[in-house]
Order: sequence, then C-alpha cells, then structure tokens
Amino acid sequence: MEAAEKLFMEKGYTATTMNGVAAAAGFAKGTLYHYFANKAELLQALRDDFDKEVTKRIQAHVERCPAGDWRGRVKAWIEGAVESYFAMSALHDVVIYGSGQPFRNAMTHSEVTRHLAGLISDGARAGAWKVDDERWLAVMMFYSFRGGCDEAMLGTQRPEDLPEKLYELFLRMLGVS
Repeated sequence: MEAAEKLFMEKGYTATTMNGVAAAAGFAKGTLYHYFANKAELLQALRDDFDKEVTKRIQAHVERCPAGDWRGRVKAWIEGAVESYFAMSALHDVVIYGSGQPFRNAMTHSEVTRHLAGLISDGARAGAWKVDDERWLAVMMFYSFRGGCDEAMLGTQRPEDLPEKLYELFLRMLGVS
C-alpha cells in the first residue's frame, strides 16, 4: 500500500502500473494480484484507508470535547477536518481524483460523512438542534467544508479564517443561532 501510495502521488494513477507497484514494494507482480485484481481495486483500498485515517483524526478532535458540548463538538469536527484536509491534500487528490471518477461517487459511502451525520444525529437526540435528515445535512456540510478548503488552497480565503467561518455556517445549517 505504501509503494502504491508513493507511486500514485509521484506518477499519477494513469502512469502507475501494477508492475511498478510490485517492483517498488519488492515482490513479484503475482503476489500483488493475490491481494488486488487490478489497479482500480488498489486505488479503492487506498481511498478506504484515507477515509479511515481522516475520520480517526477528526474523531480525536471531537473526543477532546465534553460529551454534552454539542457546539464544541461541531467546532472540533471542523478543526479536525480542516487540519486533515490540508495535511493530507496530496494524497486526497490522488485517491479521490486519481482514476478520473467524479468526486460525488467518492462520497457515496464516506466514513467522514457518516461520522458527521452521527454527530448531527446525536446532537439532535440530545436536543441541541432539530434536523429532518441528518445524512443529507451532513453531506451538505461536508461539501461546504470541502469547498471552503479548496477556496483557501486557491488563495481566495485565508486558511486560518476557515474554521470559524465554517463553524458559523454549520451552526446556521443546524438552525442554531
């Protein structure tokens, strides 16, 4: 996996071959095919690992907040997500855009989005906010987060302002003033 990640980041998805991955990992191509039928499966495994790592980083931020501090937990989710996005942006671009698959397909079963939906749902059960559809709201929040990060990377927003701007937006989306 490390060899594939490195080659995908250096050469891109199209230029990376299963032969190249096997050689970089130091084993026979047949061994690689024992685990992955093709390059697309290998990229999907990297995408799954990336999703789990980002979720783990976000969860670490959220767990630092007291259980009943719902606004704090939302803010921590944002801070963890922004920090992870900027720290892992090169790998993000490979695993999300590497095969030319539209970004929307990558979010269909995203662990990051499910984590946010769980936070929204837990807060609703606790009476912190009222929402009709946690999953839909989580997806809308995720795309807001993602768009904000992209704008900051392009230089139209200051990265250090992003968490507070997203926090204000998320609270409005949750109907919290």
